[in-house]
Amino acid sequence: MAPLRVMCTCLPGWGHFLPMLSLARAVAEAGHVVAFATAEDFCPRIEQTGFAAFPAGLSLPEQLAQAARRFPEQHALPHGKERFCEFVPRMLAGVAAPERAGDLMNVFARWRPDILVHDETDFGGPVAAAVCGVPYADHSVGFLRPLRMARLARAILHPLWDRWDVDLGEHGGLFRYLYLDVCPPSLQSAEIGEIAVAHPMRNTDVDPGGDTLPSWVSKLRPAPTVYVSLGTIFDRGQEVFAAVLEGLRDEYLNVIVTVGNQNDPAALGPQPDNVHIERFIPQALLLPFCDVVVNQGGTAILPILAHALPLLVLPQRANQFHNAEACVAAGVARRLLPHEVTAEAVRTAVLALLRQPTYRRRSREVAEEIARMPHPAEAVRLLERLAEERAPLTRAPL
Repeated sequence: MAPLRVMCTCLPGWGHFLPMLSLARAVAEAGHVVAFATAEDFCPRIEQTGFAAFPAGLSLPEQLAQAARRFPEQHALPHGKERFCEFVPRMLAGVAAPERAGDLMNVFARWRPDILVHDETDFGGPVAAAVCGVPYADHSVGFLRPLRMARLARAILHPLWDRWDVDLGEHGGLFRYLYLDVCPPSLQSAEIGEIAVAHPMRNTDVDPGGDTLPSWVSKLRPAPTVYVSLGTIFDRGQEVFAAVLEGLRDEYLNVIVTVGNQNDPAALGPQPDNVHIERFIPQALLLPFCDVVVNQGGTAILPILAHALPLLVLPQRANQFHNAEACVAAGVARRLLPHEVTAEAVRTAVLALLRQPTYRRRSREVAEEIARMPHPAEAVRLLERLAEERAPLTRAPL
């Protein structure tokens, strides 16, 4: 077939762009043309990976600020599963989608894509695609979000849909043609069975490239290595890092902490030689050196588990509470909720992950499960079918 022009859209953050990178590279390797559209402030980061990027939609801080003003009752809920299910759909559908949809229509008019691939948090992409007559696929960024969130998004999207004379179904436009599911079955929600167009795809190749490891990594002492990160968006909690360091630095461990570009490693004070604190280290390069990961529970979970590494999950915000619960249920993690994070609790949990073989065994089993998932090249063939048939691609019966 002739090369396709494939437009990808995502929330402006590493946790939403990196899960799509494996597919984007596979699409390009198949001879198709790929570009991204996201908020202007994140476009340079995408361009660093070799893809063109078009500005579309609000930055994440703008989305959060506007949503807090428009939906103060939900924004005031304590961080947890309920706040995620109530506030986030209102932000994504009520604040982000209208701006994103309008900008995307202008991008589509200039770039003329044959197909759209949007991350599952972008409700503006399906609107723009429907108005412009472009078939589209949903790209999951991890675990399936509760379907009630998509149904709530639909109710909030109605003014936008009425404006453009479209109706995209009960799930806010999701799950209409193709849902690329990157979550291994043992961690996935039972609700995935309701998604007739869900097709599995492995996406753990999330190295953006262009980075190297610090020289000290190759000189770590022969002790278990614990990697600590709270992600790249909600990583401002110095008190969490302080508690983790207090709990781990006196053990026979190598402790590697990344605090995010907006934080100063020096703010955590002097540390012993076995503790290394950096703003950022490319996770894809660091994980082969690690034995346990302390993580906030974001989209980095799947690449971590692909390396068969057990987790201590410290959920902070967004879907991290749901993800942590799923990882504990699967036997690959322990979890500490915000009010449970103390030095002693962190120490106890990390040592249990290192010493109790069941965590490592279950992590290896999940890693093997991930390795058996279809390669992104299979998803490219699905996209080619969708561009040609322009109809839902239902999965084969189980």
